[in-house]
Amino acid sequence: MKSAKQHICFAIDSLLHSYTQIFFSKNKLLGVLLLATTFFDVGMGLTGVTAVVISNGLAFLLGFEKQFIKEGSYGFNGLLVGLGLGLYYQPGPAFVALLVVAMLITFLVTVAVSGVLSRYGLPYLSIPFLIAIWSILLAARGFEAMGLSEKGVYLLNELYAGGNLWLVQVYQWFDTSNIPEPVLIYLTSLGAILFQFNALAGVVIAVGLLLHSRISFSLSILSFLVAYYFYVFIGADINSLGYSYIGFNFILSGIALGSFFLIPSKSTYAWSFALIPAMVVLTAAVSQVFSMVQLGVYSLPFNLIVIMFLYMLNLRTRTNAKPERVRVQLYSPEKNLYERLSNTKRYTHFKWQAIGVPFFGEWLVSQGHSGQYTHKGEWQHAWDFVVVDEKLKQYRNKGDYREDYYCFGKPVLAPADGTIETILAGVEDNLIGDTNLYQNWGNTIVIKHGYQLYTQVSHLKEGSIKVKQGEIVKRGDVIAQVGNSGRSPYPHLHFQVQKTPYIGSKTLDYPLNNYLVKNSEGLSFNFFNYPKENAIIKNIETNNLMTSAFHFVPGKRFKFEVMQGNSSTMVHWEIQSDVYNNQFIYCHISGAKAYFVNDGTLHYFTLFKGRKDSLLYYFFMATYEVLLTFHKPLTLQTWYPLYLVAPYYVRFLHDFIAPFFQYLRARFELHYLSIDDELAPTEITIASRAIMQLFTKTRKQIKFNLTIKRTGITRFEVVDGNKKIIAKCVF
Repeated sequence: MKSAKQHICFAIDSLLHSYTQIFFSKNKLLGVLLLATTFFDVGMGLTGVTAVVISNGLAFLLGFEKQFIKEGSYGFNGLLVGLGLGLYYQPGPAFVALLVVAMLITFLVTVAVSGVLSRYGLPYLSIPFLIAIWSILLAARGFEAMGLSEKGVYLLNELYAGGNLWLVQVYQWFDTSNIPEPVLIYLTSLGAILFQFNALAGVVIAVGLLLHSRISFSLSILSFLVAYYFYVFIGADINSLGYSYIGFNFILSGIALGSFFLIPSKSTYAWSFALIPAMVVLTAAVSQVFSMVQLGVYSLPFNLIVIMFLYMLNLRTRTNAKPERVRVQLYSPEKNLYERLSNTKRYTHFKWQAIGVPFFGEWLVSQGHSGQYTHKGEWQHAWDFVVVDEKLKQYRNKGDYREDYYCFGKPVLAPADGTIETILAGVEDNLIGDTNLYQNWGNTIVIKHGYQLYTQVSHLKEGSIKVKQGEIVKRGDVIAQVGNSGRSPYPHLHFQVQKTPYIGSKTLDYPLNNYLVKNSEGLSFNFFNYPKENAIIKNIETNNLMTSAFHFVPGKRFKFEVMQGNSSTMVHWEIQSDVYNNQFIYCHISGAKAYFVNDGTLHYFTLFKGRKDSLLYYFFMATYEVLLTFHKPLTLQTWYPLYLVAPYYVRFLHDFIAPFFQYLRARFELHYLSIDDELAPTEITIASRAIMQLFTKTRKQIKFNLTIKRTGITRFEVVDGNKKIIAKCVF
């Protein structure tokens, strides 16, 4: 029974997504509206559905990836070809045979073109449709059994003959009304995307587009208007936009470049508009060529401009240049934008390879980047660390001896996993106030962590180095002790990141990961950041109870009894990983997925897919970022993507201006509440909040509480307005 239901859902999804893919969407409501629009002409609607079924059936029978079939990747070009053929030819046995052949050609071209363009990170768009429809239209001129349809010529007669009197009346109303010309041509151009050459179809599609994405909707209008008024400006025949229906090229290119393939921003809007004049000229040029063989240009200008522009962007050398490509496609311009805005704040200095601090406990940054003493020029991106007491003194007594300094002899740690690359040993420690300018770096260790990524610790204590060249070390391993060798008038630890394996190499501007900064309010957490001079920073010592509770490995299962009001249900979760080794929690009840990372010190979620009324959604929000330690007072703060917190109706208007300005924000806070025993804890409680802000005022919040014991997360409470949920883990 479950298998039959899954097959039905798969078939429905693959059908609807074949329609929504035309507008770069997976919104099922939009899919229903698009599907209904094609049935303004029942015959054409049936042809479209048949074309999708044949296309997806071919992909399924030949063993292609089911996820791509479900997403409509193989169906939408077939749909366009089917609708086009349904417009041009009369139904009959010959037409059905030709339709099957056309779907086979479309599928073959889809696979071939996608294989070529994917190597360059480029989409194939509607190129398969163009090749297939041109091939069929040219070849069918010699097929005597194919009868030409008059739908495109005598539309009113076709509608009247089909009994669609209301459509005739609506069509005539649009045609005789005083609707401004740009609006009327925009609507007919929008309808023409589905071979529906009437304004009513455009209205339905526009409504669906608006419900799907405010950004896409606004770009469809603005891009068309830029094209329309450019036609007026250059004195071109404005009627060509109306009778040839080529206006949809400008609509689709605006959506594609302004909001889908690129993160919506001022830059993407500007570029999508700037490319319109080029597309106008290109459209006019190719129209002249294609008119010689009596073929329409269809979506050729859109395909050429979008693919060439994306290819050009792929050749850029500056990775942070604007406009910015979408890295993880969520099939919603708003979601893509809000994810990027959140990640920009959350991962400001993020690097894939994490480098930690090379010591235990609390240390003061005595010299930071571009310091006043030695961190200059090519060596400016380095830190000097010392240990101080409550009065910020580095030594006890008068500080006349090396041993008086608190940091002298303290352990030096490997800041990340790696291999010992270079060692310099045998340099004598200086007396206080003396320096060794001939052996500047003193006793030093260089560790290789990856391609062009090394760290160097210097001024180590003579005879304290505990590793050998070529030895593999793990983050936190003790490798030496702090000394006073080299150019060091007093004991301190010099630390730098560099690209090359040589001692004294040019420093690399690289952040440190997962450390605490001590301030007047307690401790603040830093995730990939740069310790400032005179800051007191602290290495994070993980808590066994916390690390065990958030030790999520593939195959691990959770079972919760969820109580809400008088009802009680059971929820099952499982830790899984995808083909890219991204780990996620999967809910077997709701189908939701919550992707996460655990680096041994910090657990944090990166992406949520699924229903917002599921327990997994609330867990994702509650444990969005959890430091696997216990410090009180310690507050973790970061930012959610807005769409996770703000309801659809709240951000509806905000979406229109979000690429330029945001007045709504979604913030995450986590507090460590209690621990029953500092040395041997058996229970820890933490609390967190999801907060939606209108400018700086709180407009909505969801509160969470978690209880953690030796068995893991045992209790999870949610308060969302009047809704209260209590989930107990069943072991």
